[in-house]
Amino acid sequence: MKILFVTQAANEFTDGSKFTVDFIREFVSEINSREGFYAEMLDISALDIKDLSIRDIEKLCSETKTDINSFDALHTFSFLPFVNRAFFRQFVFYSFDFDLKEKYAGLIENINGLNCSECNIAKFSLGELCDFYTHRVVNTKSFDTRPWGWWKTLVNAEDYKIKHIFVEPHQKLSLQTHKFRSETWMIAEGSGFVVIGDRRFKAEKGLVFTIPKHEKHRAETEDSSMVIVELQLGSYLGEDDIERIEDIYGRIKQ
Repeated sequence: MKILFVTQAANEFTDGSKFTVDFIREFVSEINSREGFYAEMLDISALDIKDLSIRDIEKLCSETKTDINSFDALHTFSFLPFVNRAFFRQFVFYSFDFDLKEKYAGLIENINGLNCSECNIAKFSLGELCDFYTHRVVNTKSFDTRPWGWWKTLVNAEDYKIKHIFVEPHQKLSLQTHKFRSETWMIAEGSGFVVIGDRRFKAEKGLVFTIPKHEKHRAETEDSSMVIVELQLGSYLGEDDIERIEDIYGRIKQ
């Protein structure tokens, strides 16, 4: 996972602020010591957030050779990503030691409903923090590519989720089970096969398949691609609720 840490701007620092540039730089170094993680720091500590335009951010990123789009998430100590949300589109973790209501009273609503999460660094060990990052980013994605195609979340409610799944020709999803959710698959386009338990069914447009919790299942295609509308029902709908039994792409954890 790649995370970009954004420092506070010059006018965001408060007396006794613990989120100094040196603190963040050391934090970035610690994150980089973890396997599977890469971090960089975007230093805006010499700039005034009120004067920063998207063009200014692009110029700063060019000068520091920071490719914003290559990061999976941001961890910001500044309100900058919320002021310029069209530019910073990743999942945003935020840690503020200033009073939001005092500094940005008119912008607080920008946080509500966005792909973001407050992160109190003091609550976590480094390992716990990395797990927190992974859990939040993985489980809140609305779109992702897979070796077999891609999926997109259409509706994400508390106890149900609806996804659009596209399976390319001559591909197979992993044979998998889910601990917390059941799934209903409706074949919207194309054709292929659906495996549920020990049975393999021909899948064609308009057919519906119900997959109980804990039941192994997969979708397969031959010469045609296949579009599946998936309804998930359960007490937990995170993307990490998956146990792969077989996988032609080598994604089974040892």
